[in-house]
Amino acid sequence: MENKEKLLAKIKKLMNLARKNTNPHEAALALERAQKLMREHRLTETDVALTEISEASSASAPSDAVKIPVYMSHLIGMIRRAFGVQSYLSWRKTKRSVVFYGPDERPQIAAYAFDVLTRQMMSARREFSAGQRKSIKRATKTGRADAFCEAWVHGAYQAIEEFAVTPAEQDLMAVYFQKISEGFTSVTPRDAKKVRGDDGARGAGFRAGQNARLNHGVDGAEQLRLGGAA
Repeated sequence: MENKEKLLAKIKKLMNLARKNTNPHEAALALERAQKLMREHRLTETDVALTEISEASSASAPSDAVKIPVYMSHLIGMIRRAFGVQSYLSWRKTKRSVVFYGPDERPQIAAYAFDVLTRQMMSARREFSAGQRKSIKRATKTGRADAFCEAWVHGAYQAIEEFAVTPAEQDLMAVYFQKISEGFTSVTPRDAKKVRGDDGARGAGFRAGQNARLNHGVDGAEQLRLGGAA
């Protein structure tokens, strides 16, 4: 696998040289060498292009359940739109994690953002639940907290700027998913249980979500707001 990665990196370097070199002779020579290596090792331009796609896993997730709650699914979707990536669910031993994949450094930033917003959302959830009467049934309390989180994500969504993904990037991510997804199973998210007082919980969650912030990016890179430029 390591040798193949080195080979793909070499071919990619040659193809970049062919595209960027202002000397027609050197550009043609680089392209010829790249194509020769691809023929010898039965590689395609798609194989080379897929080296642009990387992965990054979240450190944790809002829920470790097999059937994830809707608010977690919505948070994942928001991150995907904000940073121009795709994702799939995975496990770290008995703990859920989300794997983001896409071009450049976007997956790393997306995983970081997911972890930050997960902490903010779950902190807001705990604060909301602490304000509920102790006499409330556990199922009612959980239903309200889940409704709070669903609305929290909708509130946070107001702060994002959707990343403009090119058609070529969309196609490449689709090809990548086809390559890795053999054996994957689909997961149907679980809606918040309908309980008394959930409308009020949603209102509180939406307002709390509007306060969501990403203050620092990966390696300390400053972020203005969700999906904002540095």
